[in-house]
Amino acid sequence: MKLLFVNEAWEPGKGPFDTVYRYYREVLAAGGHEVDVVDNKAMHLPVGGQTVWNCPRFFRALGWVHWNNWIVNAMLRRRVATWRPDVVLVSKGENIRWRTLARLKRNSGALLFNWDMDHPFWAPNTSMDLIRGIPFYDCFGTLAEHFVVPLLAMGCPRVEYMPMFFIPERFALTEPLTAADHARFDADLLFVGRFSPERAAMLRPLAPRNLAVYGPDWDRDLAADDPLRRCLRGGFLAGLDYAKALRCCRIAINVLVTQCKGANNLRTFEATGCGAFLLTEHSREQAEVLFRDGEEIACYRNPGDLVRTAQRFLDDDSARARIAAAGQRRCLAEHTLAHRLQTWLQLAEELRR
Repeated sequence: MKLLFVNEAWEPGKGPFDTVYRYYREVLAAGGHEVDVVDNKAMHLPVGGQTVWNCPRFFRALGWVHWNNWIVNAMLRRRVATWRPDVVLVSKGENIRWRTLARLKRNSGALLFNWDMDHPFWAPNTSMDLIRGIPFYDCFGTLAEHFVVPLLAMGCPRVEYMPMFFIPERFALTEPLTAADHARFDADLLFVGRFSPERAAMLRPLAPRNLAVYGPDWDRDLAADDPLRRCLRGGFLAGLDYAKALRCCRIAINVLVTQCKGANNLRTFEATGCGAFLLTEHSREQAEVLFRDGEEIACYRNPGDLVRTAQRFLDDDSARARIAAAGQRRCLAEHTLAHRLQTWLQLAEELRR
Protein backbone atom coordinates (compact mmCIF):
# COMPACT_ATOMS: atom_id res chain seq x y z
CA MET A 1 0.00 0.00 0.00
CA LYS A 2 1.19 3.54 -0.76
CA LEU A 3 0.70 5.96 2.12
CA LEU A 4 1.34 9.70 1.92
CA PHE A 5 1.68 11.41 5.30
CA VAL A 6 1.05 15.09 5.90
CA ASN A 7 3.14 15.57 8.99
CA GLU A 8 6.15 17.28 10.57
CA ALA A 9 9.05 15.38 9.07
CA TRP A 10 12.30 17.27 9.50
CA GLU A 11 15.41 15.29 10.35
CA PRO A 12 16.68 15.19 13.97
CA GLY A 13 18.36 18.46 14.87
CA LYS A 14 16.73 20.39 12.02
CA GLY A 15 13.70 21.54 14.00
CA PRO A 16 12.66 22.48 17.54
CA PHE A 17 11.81 18.87 18.48
CA ASP A 18 12.14 15.31 17.20
CA THR A 19 9.28 14.33 14.90
CA VAL A 20 7.62 10.93 14.88
CA TYR A 21 7.38 10.61 11.09
CA ARG A 22 10.57 8.56 10.82
CA TYR A 23 9.03 5.99 13.16
CA TYR A 24 5.89 5.86 10.99
CA ARG A 25 8.13 5.28 7.97
CA GLU A 26 10.21 2.58 9.63
CA VAL A 27 7.20 0.63 10.93
CA LEU A 28 5.35 0.74 7.62
CA ALA A 29 8.40 0.08 5.45
CA ALA A 30 9.12 -3.03 7.54
CA GLY A 31 5.66 -4.24 6.54
CA GLY A 32 6.36 -3.75 2.85
CA HIS A 33 4.45 -0.50 2.40
CA GLU A 34 5.60 2.53 0.43
CA VAL A 35 5.69 5.75 2.43
CA ASP A 36 6.21 9.40 1.52
CA VAL A 37 5.52 12.70 3.26
CA VAL A 38 4.57 16.31 2.70
CA ASP A 39 6.00 18.29 5.61
CA ASN A 40 3.27 20.79 6.45
CA LYS A 41 5.21 22.51 9.25
CA ALA A 42 8.58 23.06 7.54
CA MET A 43 9.23 26.51 6.08
CA HIS A 44 9.44 26.16 2.30
CA LEU A 45 10.31 29.81 1.73
CA PRO A 46 14.01 30.71 1.30
CA VAL A 47 14.14 32.75 4.52
CA GLY A 48 12.12 32.88 7.72
CA GLY A 49 13.35 29.95 9.78
CA GLN A 50 13.40 26.20 9.28
CA THR A 51 9.90 25.50 10.61
CA VAL A 52 6.71 27.38 11.40
CA TRP A 53 7.51 26.85 15.08
CA ASN A 54 10.68 28.94 14.95
CA CYS A 55 9.68 31.46 12.26
CA PRO A 56 10.85 34.88 13.57
CA ARG A 57 8.15 37.29 14.71
CA PHE A 58 9.14 39.80 12.01
CA PHE A 59 8.41 37.29 9.24
CA ARG A 60 5.19 36.19 10.91
CA ALA A 61 4.02 39.81 10.85
CA LEU A 62 4.66 39.84 7.09
CA GLY A 63 2.36 36.84 6.62
CA TRP A 64 5.18 34.33 6.08
CA VAL A 65 3.27 31.42 7.64
CA HIS A 66 0.21 32.20 5.50
CA TRP A 67 2.24 32.12 2.29
CA ASN A 68 4.07 29.01 3.44
CA ASN A 69 0.73 27.29 4.01
CA TRP A 70 -0.24 28.13 0.43
CA ILE A 71 2.95 26.39 -0.74
CA VAL A 72 2.23 23.36 1.47
CA ASN A 73 -1.23 22.92 -0.04
CA ALA A 74 0.18 23.21 -3.56
CA MET A 75 2.86 20.62 -2.70
CA LEU A 76 0.22 18.24 -1.37
CA ARG A 77 -1.95 18.53 -4.49
CA ARG A 78 1.05 17.99 -6.75
CA ARG A 79 2.41 15.03 -4.79
CA VAL A 80 -0.95 13.24 -4.77
CA ALA A 81 -1.29 13.79 -8.53
CA THR A 82 2.20 12.49 -9.36
CA TRP A 83 2.71 9.72 -6.78
CA ARG A 84 -0.93 8.50 -6.66
CA PRO A 85 -1.05 7.16 -3.08
CA ASP A 86 -3.69 4.77 -1.84
CA VAL A 87 -4.05 6.71 1.41
CA VAL A 88 -3.35 10.30 2.43
CA LEU A 89 -3.00 10.39 6.21
CA VAL A 90 -3.08 13.93 7.60
CA SER A 91 -1.81 14.52 11.14
CA LYS A 92 -4.35 17.10 12.31
CA GLY A 93 -3.53 19.36 9.36
CA GLU A 94 -4.91 22.63 10.64
CA ASN A 95 -3.16 24.36 7.70
CA ILE A 96 -4.60 22.06 5.03
CA ARG A 97 -7.30 24.02 3.20
CA TRP A 98 -10.72 22.44 2.91
CA ARG A 99 -10.62 23.34 -0.79
CA THR A 100 -7.46 21.22 -1.14
CA LEU A 101 -9.28 18.28 0.44
CA ALA A 102 -12.26 18.80 -1.84
CA ARG A 103 -9.99 18.78 -4.87
CA LEU A 104 -8.19 15.63 -3.73
CA LYS A 105 -11.53 13.97 -3.08
CA ARG A 106 -12.73 14.90 -6.56
CA ASN A 107 -9.60 14.18 -8.59
CA SER A 108 -7.79 11.31 -6.86
CA GLY A 109 -8.74 7.83 -5.82
CA ALA A 110 -6.91 8.14 -2.51
CA LEU A 111 -8.61 7.60 0.81
CA LEU A 112 -8.35 10.71 2.98
CA PHE A 113 -7.69 10.04 6.66
CA ASN A 114 -7.13 12.51 9.48
CA TRP A 115 -5.39 11.51 12.71
CA ASP A 116 -5.94 14.37 15.15
CA MET A 117 -4.06 13.87 18.41
CA ASP A 118 -5.38 17.14 19.85
CA HIS A 119 -8.76 18.60 20.75
CA PRO A 120 -10.42 19.20 17.35
CA PHE A 121 -12.76 21.90 18.68
CA TRP A 122 -10.50 23.80 21.12
CA ALA A 123 -9.47 27.13 19.56
CA PRO A 124 -5.70 26.99 20.32
CA ASN A 125 -5.41 23.58 18.62
CA THR A 126 -7.69 23.83 15.60
CA SER A 127 -8.60 26.06 12.67
CA MET A 128 -11.60 26.81 10.51
CA ASP A 129 -9.95 24.90 7.65
CA LEU A 130 -9.70 21.81 9.84
CA ILE A 131 -13.33 22.16 10.94
CA ARG A 132 -14.62 22.79 7.41
CA GLY A 133 -12.51 19.93 6.10
CA ILE A 134 -13.99 17.27 8.39
CA PRO A 135 -16.72 16.11 5.93
CA PHE A 136 -14.13 15.51 3.20
CA TYR A 137 -12.22 12.85 5.16
CA ASP A 138 -13.16 9.22 4.66
CA CYS A 139 -12.21 8.57 8.27
CA PHE A 140 -11.25 10.82 11.18
CA GLY A 141 -9.21 9.39 14.06
CA THR A 142 -9.58 11.08 17.43
CA LEU A 143 -7.74 10.60 20.72
CA ALA A 144 -10.93 10.78 22.85
CA GLU A 145 -14.12 8.74 22.77
CA HIS A 146 -16.23 11.79 23.60
CA PHE A 147 -15.24 13.47 20.31
CA VAL A 148 -16.66 10.66 18.17
CA VAL A 149 -20.31 11.80 18.14
CA PRO A 150 -19.55 15.52 17.54
CA LEU A 151 -17.23 14.63 14.64
CA LEU A 152 -19.91 12.44 13.08
CA ALA A 153 -22.35 15.33 13.50
CA MET A 154 -19.90 17.55 11.59
CA GLY A 155 -20.40 15.32 8.55
CA CYS A 156 -17.49 12.87 8.63
CA PRO A 157 -18.77 9.50 7.39
CA ARG A 158 -16.48 7.45 9.68
CA VAL A 159 -14.87 8.36 13.01
CA GLU A 160 -12.57 6.03 14.92
CA TYR A 161 -11.31 6.19 18.48
CA MET A 162 -7.52 6.34 18.08
CA PRO A 163 -5.72 6.88 21.40
CA MET A 164 -2.11 7.97 21.71
CA PHE A 165 0.67 5.38 21.69
CA PHE A 166 4.16 4.32 22.76
CA ILE A 167 7.18 4.16 20.45
CA PRO A 168 9.55 1.53 21.91
CA GLU A 169 12.42 2.48 19.60
CA ARG A 170 12.29 6.08 20.79
CA PHE A 171 12.84 5.10 24.42
CA ALA A 172 15.15 2.12 24.08
CA LEU A 173 18.31 2.33 26.19
CA THR A 174 21.34 0.63 24.66
CA GLU A 175 23.32 0.69 27.92
CA PRO A 176 22.38 0.15 31.59
CA LEU A 177 21.70 3.17 33.76
CA THR A 178 24.88 4.52 35.34
CA ALA A 179 25.56 6.00 38.75
CA ALA A 180 25.64 9.39 37.05
CA ASP A 181 22.19 8.76 35.59
CA HIS A 182 20.80 7.90 39.01
CA ALA A 183 22.47 10.94 40.58
CA ARG A 184 20.84 13.16 37.97
CA PHE A 185 17.39 11.61 37.64
CA ASP A 186 16.51 9.68 40.82
CA ALA A 187 13.29 11.01 42.37
CA ASP A 188 10.33 9.64 44.27
CA LEU A 189 7.89 11.54 42.07
CA LEU A 190 8.39 12.71 38.49
CA PHE A 191 6.40 15.06 36.30
CA VAL A 192 7.46 15.85 32.73
CA GLY A 193 5.42 18.33 30.70
CA ARG A 194 4.76 21.95 29.81
CA PHE A 195 3.63 24.39 32.48
CA SER A 196 -0.05 25.13 32.79
CA PRO A 197 -1.94 26.67 35.73
CA GLU A 198 -4.02 23.51 36.24
CA ARG A 199 -0.89 21.36 36.34
CA ALA A 200 0.74 23.68 38.85
CA ALA A 201 -2.36 23.63 41.06
CA MET A 202 -2.46 19.82 40.97
CA LEU A 203 1.25 19.36 41.73
CA ARG A 204 1.69 22.11 44.33
CA PRO A 205 0.63 19.95 47.32
CA LEU A 206 3.49 17.58 46.42
CA ALA A 207 6.13 20.33 46.57
CA PRO A 208 7.37 19.36 50.08
CA ARG A 209 8.12 15.85 48.81
CA ASN A 210 10.88 14.55 46.56
CA LEU A 211 9.20 15.75 43.35
CA ALA A 212 11.16 16.42 40.14
CA VAL A 213 9.51 18.66 37.53
CA TYR A 214 10.83 19.03 33.97
CA GLY A 215 9.30 20.95 31.11
CA PRO A 216 9.05 24.21 29.21
CA ASP A 217 7.80 27.47 30.78
CA TRP A 218 7.81 26.41 34.44
CA ASP A 219 10.70 28.68 35.35
CA ARG A 220 9.18 31.53 33.35
CA ASP A 221 5.59 31.29 34.56
CA LEU A 222 5.80 30.22 38.20
CA ALA A 223 5.67 33.01 40.77
CA ALA A 224 9.01 33.76 42.44
CA ASP A 225 7.77 32.43 45.79
CA ASP A 226 5.91 29.40 44.44
CA PRO A 227 6.89 26.29 46.43
CA LEU A 228 7.12 24.28 43.22
CA ARG A 229 10.27 26.21 42.29
CA ARG A 230 12.27 23.94 44.57
CA CYS A 231 11.14 20.99 42.45
CA LEU A 232 12.26 22.32 39.06
CA ARG A 233 15.02 20.18 37.58
CA GLY A 234 15.20 21.51 34.03
CA GLY A 235 13.35 22.45 30.87
CA PHE A 236 12.37 20.29 27.92
CA LEU A 237 13.24 16.63 28.54
CA ALA A 238 13.11 14.25 25.60
CA GLY A 239 14.69 11.21 24.01
CA LEU A 240 17.09 9.15 26.09
CA ASP A 241 17.09 11.63 28.98
CA TYR A 242 13.31 11.30 29.24
CA ALA A 243 13.63 7.51 29.09
CA LYS A 244 16.23 7.55 31.86
CA ALA A 245 14.14 9.84 34.06
CA LEU A 246 11.13 7.52 33.74
CA ARG A 247 13.26 4.53 34.71
CA CYS A 248 14.81 6.34 37.68
CA CYS A 249 11.62 7.57 39.34
CA ARG A 250 9.44 5.60 41.73
CA ILE A 251 6.18 7.18 40.49
CA ALA A 252 5.52 9.02 37.21
CA ILE A 253 2.69 11.55 37.55
CA ASN A 254 0.40 12.56 34.71
CA VAL A 255 -1.86 15.62 34.75
CA LEU A 256 -4.31 15.95 31.86
CA VAL A 257 -4.63 19.44 30.38
CA THR A 258 -7.69 20.90 28.64
CA GLN A 259 -7.19 19.22 25.29
CA CYS A 260 -6.90 15.75 26.90
CA LYS A 261 -9.40 16.00 29.76
CA GLY A 262 -11.40 12.82 30.06
CA ALA A 263 -9.10 11.03 27.64
CA ASN A 264 -5.38 10.17 27.47
CA ASN A 265 -2.09 11.69 26.36
CA LEU A 266 1.36 10.56 25.29
CA ARG A 267 2.54 10.33 28.91
CA THR A 268 -0.12 7.69 29.54
CA PHE A 269 1.84 5.38 27.26
CA GLU A 270 5.39 6.70 27.59
CA ALA A 271 5.40 6.06 31.35
CA THR A 272 3.82 2.60 31.17
CA GLY A 273 5.85 1.62 28.12
CA CYS A 274 9.10 2.43 29.93
CA GLY A 275 8.01 0.36 32.93
CA ALA A 276 7.32 3.27 35.27
CA PHE A 277 4.51 3.21 37.79
CA LEU A 278 1.93 5.61 36.34
CA LEU A 279 -0.21 7.73 38.66
CA THR A 280 -2.52 9.66 36.34
CA GLU A 281 -5.44 12.01 36.63
CA HIS A 282 -8.57 9.90 36.34
CA SER A 283 -10.37 9.42 33.07
CA ARG A 284 -12.67 6.54 32.20
CA GLU A 285 -10.57 5.79 29.12
CA GLN A 286 -7.36 5.35 31.08
CA ALA A 287 -8.97 3.60 34.05
CA GLU A 288 -11.27 1.19 32.19
CA VAL A 289 -10.58 1.06 28.45
CA LEU A 290 -6.83 1.42 27.92
CA PHE A 291 -5.67 0.14 31.32
CA ARG A 292 -7.18 -1.02 34.60
CA ASP A 293 -7.02 1.31 37.57
CA GLY A 294 -5.41 -0.43 40.54
CA GLU A 295 -4.10 -3.29 38.38
CA GLU A 296 -2.03 -1.69 35.58
CA ILE A 297 -2.01 2.00 36.55
CA ALA A 298 -3.29 4.10 39.44
CA CYS A 299 -5.59 7.12 39.16
CA TYR A 300 -6.36 10.16 41.30
CA ARG A 301 -9.20 12.68 41.07
CA ASN A 302 -8.01 15.85 42.84
CA PRO A 303 -4.89 17.27 44.53
CA GLY A 304 -5.69 15.73 47.90
CA ASP A 305 -6.30 12.34 46.33
CA LEU A 306 -3.02 12.69 44.42
CA VAL A 307 -1.07 13.23 47.65
CA ARG A 308 -2.75 10.32 49.42
CA THR A 309 -2.39 7.89 46.52
CA ALA A 310 1.23 8.84 45.90
CA GLN A 311 2.12 8.27 49.54
CA ARG A 312 0.25 4.96 49.64
CA PHE A 313 2.24 3.56 46.74
CA LEU A 314 5.54 5.06 47.89
CA ASP A 315 5.00 3.00 51.06
CA ASP A 316 4.17 -0.20 49.16
CA ASP A 317 7.10 -1.23 46.96
CA SER A 318 5.65 -4.61 46.02
CA ALA A 319 2.28 -3.23 44.85
CA ARG A 320 4.02 -0.48 42.93
CA ALA A 321 6.32 -2.94 41.16
CA ARG A 322 3.46 -5.34 40.38
CA ILE A 323 1.25 -2.62 38.87
CA ALA A 324 4.12 -1.07 36.90
CA ALA A 325 5.02 -4.45 35.37
CA ALA A 326 1.39 -5.15 34.45
CA GLY A 327 1.04 -1.70 32.91
CA GLN A 328 4.13 -2.20 30.80
CA ARG A 329 2.89 -5.58 29.56
CA ARG A 330 -0.47 -4.06 28.54
CA CYS A 331 1.17 -1.09 26.84
CA LEU A 332 3.58 -3.20 24.78
CA ALA A 333 0.85 -5.71 23.90
CA GLU A 334 -1.80 -3.20 22.76
CA HIS A 335 -0.65 0.41 22.65
CA THR A 336 2.45 0.85 20.52
CA LEU A 337 2.71 2.94 17.37
CA ALA A 338 2.75 -0.30 15.36
CA HIS A 339 -0.66 -1.22 16.81
CA ARG A 340 -2.17 2.14 15.84
CA LEU A 341 -0.73 2.04 12.32
CA GLN A 342 -2.07 -1.49 11.88
CA THR A 343 -5.52 -0.16 12.77
CA TRP A 344 -5.20 2.48 10.03
CA LEU A 345 -4.10 -0.16 7.53
CA GLN A 346 -7.06 -2.37 8.39
CA LEU A 347 -9.41 0.60 7.96
CA ALA A 348 -7.88 1.35 4.58
CA GLU A 349 -8.33 -2.26 3.44
CA GLU A 350 -11.93 -2.23 4.62
CA LEU A 351 -12.81 1.04 2.90
CA ARG A 352 -11.07 0.10 -0.35
CA ARG A 353 -13.25 -2.97 -0.87
